[in-house]
Amino acid sequence: MENTKDKTTVSRRKCKHITSSDRQIIEKLYRKGYSVAQIADLLGFHRSSIYRELHRGRVIHLNSQLEQYVTYSADRADDEARLRSSAHGPSLKIANDFALVSEFNHLILHHKLSLYAARQVILQRGMDVRVSLRTLYNYVHRFGFPILPHDLIHRPKKHSKKPVRKRLAHNNILAQSIEHRPEYINDRSELGHHEMDTVVGPPGSSHVLLVLTERKTRIEHILLMKDKTQQSVCKALNSLERYYGARFYELFKSITCDNGTEFLDAAGITTSCRRKDFARTQLFYAHPYCASERGSNENANRLIRRFLPKGTNLSSLTQKDLDHLAMWMNKYPRKLHDGSSAWQLSKVYSYHFNRISV
Repeated sequence: MENTKDKTTVSRRKCKHITSSDRQIIEKLYRKGYSVAQIADLLGFHRSSIYRELHRGRVIHLNSQLEQYVTYSADRADDEARLRSSAHGPSLKIANDFALVSEFNHLILHHKLSLYAARQVILQRGMDVRVSLRTLYNYVHRFGFPILPHDLIHRPKKHSKKPVRKRLAHNNILAQSIEHRPEYINDRSELGHHEMDTVVGPPGSSHVLLVLTERKTRIEHILLMKDKTQQSVCKALNSLERYYGARFYELFKSITCDNGTEFLDAAGITTSCRRKDFARTQLFYAHPYCASERGSNENANRLIRRFLPKGTNLSSLTQKDLDHLAMWMNKYPRKLHDGSSAWQLSKVYSYHFNRISV
């Protein structure tokens, strides 16, 4: 065996990790018959590090007599090192903060908040999150932490870019089209303009929810109706007008809805039940098959479906249940309001409700 002080001697280094060049030297020394202790001393590593490295780079070769023998391959060890490095990934900055992880789980799984809304609530409570929203989403999709990807509340859908021909419904020729809606309503610069839609139960059930969404603040009203008829819609709006009294005309300046049969009684929807021959609101109809023209309303319906999934029988609900749901929605932290809720925004704009819902 050659003396350890020959030309192969390598000076000790402070590097803690075995590099590719180190592996080439290890392969050369190992095949010359150097012991693990000698290789460790030459390269400046602990013996256990060299033992592990020899194990990771083990390969089986055949000699000239076609007999198998085990040796060390620097190339094989390099491949193993790259695989370990790519699989390791970054450390989770909140992994050891059990209180924070538990709070995320509770808010998302039990309170049905999105990851953004949960983070906002936690920040408002004074807890130190320490990571950005994007990092949290990376944790979820890469590591299933603090929740699994399928537990995320909001998963954006891919929308078709197929053009839609905009026209009024044939059975609603007397309606006022959204095309005539003033720009100050379109750009959401003024308060008091709503979008209206219904949420239905399973086939064969009768009870329906009437949902009104204020376009600027996203304040929600959810009313329980016995059926999906024009009479029930007018009756629900009448109850809303009686509740707010004269303030109804300031709070509900206009309503935009789709061309559903339940909304085709334009006169019944717009005429006041308190003052005959007086228009309590303006009514605009969106184009058929253009749900994006009532985007705020559609988003509100998705929030409702977190608690009342499609197929839920609505007949067991009471108006008090819907008041609580509206309360939850109106206090929901929204990204478009920089983390504030619709309820907080309505107070900022002096848009006062006696209570959040009817």
